[in-house]
Amino acid sequence: MLNKIAAVVVIFAVVALVGFFISTLEAPEQLEEDSTVVAEEWVRDNASTFVERGGAELEHVSEVEVEDGVFEVEFTFETDFAGYGPVDEEEMYAQVITEHSILVVVEDGEVVSAITSGEFDEITEEEIEKEKVDETISFDVYFVLVEDGQEEIVPVEREVDYTQEVGRVSLEELLKGPTENEKEEGYSTSIEEDTELLSLHIEERVAYADFSEELEVDGGSALVMGIRDQITETLTQFDSVDEVEISIEGETEDILQP
Repeated sequence: MLNKIAAVVVIFAVVALVGFFISTLEAPEQLEEDSTVVAEEWVRDNASTFVERGGAELEHVSEVEVEDGVFEVEFTFETDFAGYGPVDEEEMYAQVITEHSILVVVEDGEVVSAITSGEFDEITEEEIEKEKVDETISFDVYFVLVEDGQEEIVPVEREVDYTQEVGRVSLEELLKGPTENEKEEGYSTSIEEDTELLSLHIEERVAYADFSEELEVDGGSALVMGIRDQITETLTQFDSVDEVEISIEGETEDILQP
């Protein structure tokens, strides 16, 4: 009888141990999804820039597992007022639609860091001291270079002050065109000089870039393709972007046609 009881106890112990072990082996995809949900709920409920300044259009950009159980989750959003953090009712604020990005770090299911636009710590509600972030950041912009009689779209490095809005800044650097030294080396651009970036947002790994009317050109297919390639290559270098949709003054149809 005692042997039977002992056997039953051993079986229950083994089953419990196996169940515990399986519960700890949550699929990486599920952990990533859970971290994104945790981060989004935290931003909606606790990020004072979003909560108190009329936050809207919260869009998920990317999530990256930087180490076991630690995820960096990025969102973009808009606010009705400029600036960061809580609103003082006795002060006046510029009522202007302002675009922000926020990088949330989730560790073991809890938010441990939330930085808005590289400028404001949403947990401590303090501005980020410059020495706490990298001073500069590097990326490529893509220009035209003729080699052996063939036009190619090639990368040229740019280094700018640190920013979390690296996609926007990279396009702004692209629109500036090659430097004088780069022009002497043979670099050129298919994009008109006065073209402006009107907006950029990323949703489900698709970058939606809207430009001013100067981007539209009358030219052949090679010129049009060059413009598209310069913009696309500049944006898809970033891990958060797989595709690019270009619009001009909000229009996507019948633009950049040869």
